[in-house]
Amino acid sequence: MAAAMILAVAISCLRAKKRGIDPDRVLTLAIFAIVAGIIGAKLLFFIVTYSPREMVEMIRTKGISALLESGLVFYGGLIGGVLGALLGAGFAKTPLRRFSDPVVPVLPLAHAIGRMGCFFAGCCYGRVTESWIGVCFPTEATGLAEGVKVIPTQLIEAGANILVFIFLLWFTRKHRRGFLTLFVYIAIYGVERFLIEFLRGDEIRGFLGFLSTSQWISVALIAAGVVGMILTLKAKSADPDLPSKASFPDKDSASDETGDAAPVE
Repeated sequence: MAAAMILAVAISCLRAKKRGIDPDRVLTLAIFAIVAGIIGAKLLFFIVTYSPREMVEMIRTKGISALLESGLVFYGGLIGGVLGALLGAGFAKTPLRRFSDPVVPVLPLAHAIGRMGCFFAGCCYGRVTESWIGVCFPTEATGLAEGVKVIPTQLIEAGANILVFIFLLWFTRKHRRGFLTLFVYIAIYGVERFLIEFLRGDEIRGFLGFLSTSQWISVALIAAGVVGMILTLKAKSADPDLPSKASFPDKDSASDETGDAAPVE
């Protein structure tokens, strides 16, 4: 997680600087997003794993340290991170949409590194398999019997996220209107996660009916992403951040009202 966060922030700062955004504002955004993201990931983990009575009992017997144990849920981190980013953008006095292009493409890269951590920890594993791709994790990590092979869904998702990262780098070569990059990302990842969930074999995920909690969230994200893309592309009003003749501002650009470099017309 630490490696993912450091790399994501570093690349985001470099990408923001090329687009005329003060890297310090990206750092401000990152602090809010990371803290809120960790809280969100932890909260969703407890919600899908324990009942309210079990959580109260854990806190009663183990104290507040019980909340620091166990795992995290990515979707909780994504939701919490977006809320934190909203606060961070307000604190940095820069419209959140300006961070969409430089920051969003880096999220799947950070997620891919996080999934590699899941592989090393033996969590978020796939279904039992006899296939050659199967991996045996220590019993103490998975709770499965010794020698049982499972699908390494952690690596599959890491690979898929790297492909999404590469696509978004290409997609953001030109400035994209508003939150278009964010909408594209959540729609693509929603499809990716929905399908990978069918391969997951760990039980600590939560289910609502015939789909897992993450699959229901995936459906909601796909819908939100598609609707957001349609509305953004159909918007008649001009995007104030969209350059008319240059993709990005150059080094001699003047500062705009937010203190960042304004695009050269």
